[in-house]
Amino acid sequence: MGAPISKDLRERVVAAYKAGRGTYREIAELFGVGEASVDRWLRLARENDDVEAAPHGGGTPAKVPAEKYPELARLVAEKPDRTVVEIRDEWERRQGVDLSRSAMQRALLKAGFT
Repeated sequence: MGAPISKDLRERVVAAYKAGRGTYREIAELFGVGEASVDRWLRLARENDDVEAAPHGGGTPAKVPAEKYPELARLVAEKPDRTVVEIRDEWERRQGVDLSRSAMQRALLKAGFT
């Protein structure tokens, strides 16, 4: 998901609709946005008197948190030629945490490994 649409554009869409410049579909075409977005912004304006984007929800926490990166670095240093899958398997054995190969790959990249 990309960045939210600017508040300025949201306000202009709402103002155009309130000024009677067209239907949801016509306003959407005029501003190059989706009809569902027009509907959502008008609802926000009605309910909150504002069209500000909601903050990001945060997503799922990482299976290997940043405070565990030093332990991960020690694991890699023990046997630097391990594959990502081998590192993941050893991590699971030591930490008791099930995780995918891609989750381990992300953790390694965030910890500074290539």
